[in-house]
Parts: sequence; structure tokens; C-alpha cells
Amino acid sequence: MSWLWGSKRKKVEISSPVANPAKPSLLDSYDDYHEDIELMDDSRLFGPEDPKKLSDNLPARLYGSKWKLIYSTFRHGISSSTLLRASRECGGSSILIIKDYSGYVFGAFASHAWNNPEPKFYGNGECFLFTLHPEFKVHRWTSKNGYCQMIENNRIIMGGGSGIFGLWLDEDLLSGTTQPCETFDNGVLSHESHFKVFGIELWGFHDDT
Repeated sequence: MSWLWGSKRKKVEISSPVANPAKPSLLDSYDDYHEDIELMDDSRLFGPEDPKKLSDNLPARLYGSKWKLIYSTFRHGISSSTLLRASRECGGSSILIIKDYSGYVFGAFASHAWNNPEPKFYGNGECFLFTLHPEFKVHRWTSKNGYCQMIENNRIIMGGGSGIFGLWLDEDLLSGTTQPCETFDNGVLSHESHFKVFGIELWGFHDDT
């Protein structure tokens, strides 16, 4: 067992890394997938081409699923409890979209729902971090550790190692940090490592079959 320090210097228990996190199964044809993307709701944070960019990095099991907006700060208010409850009720994977006051749009794909009550990492190698704007970049799992996703006192965390987090979103959903981490070998996702949140959306996946 090891420990990481959060942005507010609270010691967080890190369980043993995920044993052999599953490597993502990507679709053979990007075009075949993104042409079938259907958004069930409108987004205030990303443009019409952005789902196509992200879709090439999603696991094949989500092929044909509709994208459903399950939480938005503009629609549901600023509440991490509401966000986490929406994730639990929807279940399964989700895409977290964040826009900061510098105009950067970035976020994370989580392989599992945000419903783990214990402050320890879970999820698998399907998880990844990304920046949509101003330049599209995806940071996939490196297999260096299993620190994929975690909830700690309603704070959302993706990636870790060497005492830092790839993405750390405070419980008030008003601020966060992003730093290079071993899990995803990412750069800083936002304009600066400490950012102020303009808006947040959480998208789940709906399968009619």
C-alpha cells in the first residue's frame, strides 16, 4: 500500500495498482464508428466535430451507443453530489468535459461509473485524458501503474504517481489541477496547472439494444 498527497495536502490511501488493467479494444475503422454517433442532448462545451475526435479512442464495446448528457453545471447547478449521483444512476463509462476560464476544453474518459465509496483507485486501461481545445490531444494509459480513477471526498481524480494527479477536480467543481502523471504520460491539460472551471458536462452512453 502506498500514499499520494492531494492538492490540499491530505494524505490519500492508494490501494495496490489494478492488476493487469484491461487494454482498450479500439475499433478497426474510425469512420465506421463516428458516422454512427448520436448525441441525445446539446453540449455547451464542445463543437459538432469534437465527438468524432474522441470516438476513435473509445473502446469498441461502446460502438453504436448514444451519447447522453447526464450532468451539466448549466442545467443541474454546481454540485459534485449531483454529478456523482447522476453517474451512479446511469452506470458504466462516462466522458467528463471541462472548460476553464482560459477557453481550454479538456477532460477524461472513465471506464467505470463514479460510484466507488472508498478513496482508492479503480478503473482500467480504457481510461484516458484529453484536451479538445485549443489543440486535440489524447493521453492513453501507459501501463506504468493502475492509478486510473478515484473519488476522494467528492473530489474527482484521474491518474497519479510520484505524489501528483493527472486531473484533480475539487469537490466544489469550481477549480482543479492538472499535472503530468505516470498513468497517462500527459502534459498539463489546461492553460495552467491550476485552473478555474467555467463549466462541466458529464456524458454517459445509452444502448437501445
